[in-house]
Amino acid sequence: MPNFEQLFAHSSDYILLMLETWYIVIPISAFLIFAAKHVEKVSVSLFGFLLGGFVLFPVLVDRFEAFRQWISTSEVNQYIAFFVISVLCAIVLYVLFRVFIFLVGFLATMGMVYYVVDFVVKRFELLANMNQFVQENWFMILLAVSAGCGVIGGLLATNRSSSVVAVLSLLAGSAALSVEIVGWSYLFATQDKQKVSELFSKPAALAVFIVITAVLFVAGLYFNFSRGKKRQENKPQ
Repeated sequence: MPNFEQLFAHSSDYILLMLETWYIVIPISAFLIFAAKHVEKVSVSLFGFLLGGFVLFPVLVDRFEAFRQWISTSEVNQYIAFFVISVLCAIVLYVLFRVFIFLVGFLATMGMVYYVVDFVVKRFELLANMNQFVQENWFMILLAVSAGCGVIGGLLATNRSSSVVAVLSLLAGSAALSVEIVGWSYLFATQDKQKVSELFSKPAALAVFIVITAVLFVAGLYFNFSRGKKRQENKPQ
């Protein structure tokens, strides 16, 4: 099982890609850190953009020879592939995340309503006191009622998803911005990109990266959650 140092050593190209696209990474990271909870839809999309560009794109380059050969033919192909994959991942993540959250709320609420109502009706033999139409179509009626409640539960779960999005976005934004801070600081000092790549395979640099990421993450949590809570408490009634 590879350790963190080995993982960083094999990801030098990814680090350089992030440094070279600083004009994209820094604004997105700053937004994710300081506004993730307040603009959920945008945060999910930007989070997906980072995943597509700096996780999925490098994986495709490593795993698929034909793709690697195509993007290596010109710098234009590299930028086209990078942006297309990033945008597609942003769209897919947004859609799937919302669908996943909705399905969790829908299935949980629907199952709970179905079994509770069914238990109560059977336990107290309520079905015998209902009219013939209800008795003959009880299963479909119960299923429809449960599904209706499930839709409500799914919508409520979706509306509560902002906190989940905020934490994930904060983590991604903090890590990405930490890479930019450490990488560019060392690049300005050494003026050598190769040394910057090697930097992230060193325990000291990794420790600095983790510390900066943690500080940014905590600051983001405070800015998104604590400050918002204080504003609500101080808001005049």
